[in-house]
Amino acid sequence: MTVKEMLSKLKYHEITPIQKGVFNAFNSPKHLVGLAPTGTGKTHAYLLPILAAIDLNQMVVQALIIVPTNELVLQVHKMLMEADDRFIVKTYYGGTNKMREQEWLKKYQPQIVIATPQQIVDYVNETRLLRIHQAKYVVFDEADMMFDEAFLSMIDQMLPAMEKAKYLLFSATLNQSMTPFIKTYFGSYDLIDTSKQHDLKITYKLINIKHRNRLEALSELLEYINPYLGFIFVSKKENQDLVYEALLEKNISVCNLNASMGVKKRTKLIEDILALKYQYVVTSDLAARGLDFKISHVIHYDLPHFLEFYMHRSGRTGRMNDTGEVITFMTVDDHRKIEKLKEKGIVFQNYQLSSKGLVKVEVKKKVVSEEEINAIKKVKKATKVTPGYKKKRAKQIKKIKQEMRKKQYVNQNR
Repeated sequence: MTVKEMLSKLKYHEITPIQKGVFNAFNSPKHLVGLAPTGTGKTHAYLLPILAAIDLNQMVVQALIIVPTNELVLQVHKMLMEADDRFIVKTYYGGTNKMREQEWLKKYQPQIVIATPQQIVDYVNETRLLRIHQAKYVVFDEADMMFDEAFLSMIDQMLPAMEKAKYLLFSATLNQSMTPFIKTYFGSYDLIDTSKQHDLKITYKLINIKHRNRLEALSELLEYINPYLGFIFVSKKENQDLVYEALLEKNISVCNLNASMGVKKRTKLIEDILALKYQYVVTSDLAARGLDFKISHVIHYDLPHFLEFYMHRSGRTGRMNDTGEVITFMTVDDHRKIEKLKEKGIVFQNYQLSSKGLVKVEVKKKVVSEEEINAIKKVKKATKVTPGYKKKRAKQIKKIKQEMRKKQYVNQNR
């Protein structure tokens, strides 16, 4: 099938900027790096042209798709089969029956392989049963999750066997860990960066709970919202279990998706979530990447240790032109992280929990009066730069502001 025919089959009437860019550059002899926010159709951007280019009559490995997690292996496979199910596809991830797969590989070869890095190494380098030297395409999806030293050492063992393949790397961000790899293997490449072209319809609501208990605030919030499907992100596993148990006691339709589950159990739970058997999913950053659910609300119970995961968590909603709502709790310890997120372009709307529900509040900015400005100008700048002079001057200015505002308050309340 052609890309156009697959788009019609999938009932996609419009394509996203990353899809348009990749479709146009796919036949270039250069390798390709695609950057776009989560939820903008990166998987179909590479899947459809690869499927259109594979020869059904050649029973050799023609495409290798490497993804960071077991869940993503299954998801990419599902999306592939929905687009075109005529190919011999093998998925390799933790928990698969290796003995059975090895027996199969002794007789046959798949046309497409979707796997995690460790599984690829096992089948290519350890058993030497998966023959990838004829691969035409190698995809690194969600690359910023994979590129650490362990991954690079594994990949270095394999890529020389596929030197004639076209490399396609996809990520939401281009971080420093990827740069040496791209320089080593990609040479001159096509960069499709649509990071600023996607108009995501996401509303960011910030609730300042100050010193309040997060679990109490969450319980109150859930009384005021009614999501189609809501994901509650919790950073620590012990807190994740605590939140889940507390919501379960309140008879809320909730499940707990965590990394300690076995692959089969987690796969079954994901199927149940897709079937909308639950209204809320308590999870960790395990679900912050790649998994494709129709989520209306994302709740940040707390902020992640690495702030880039805030973007990945939030990207679970507002996918493929849907609207989405991201709700973030902020305590007295979170102000610095929130300011950093604002610097990254997040525009927060301030809300508070009250007896009337979730209410929008306007945060008044402190305006410096003309009288204060004139007083501040009189603070002399140091002629010599001495240690701590900036702090001393800032203290002087702060003292002037406090005195001026105290004076204004007295005048207004006479």
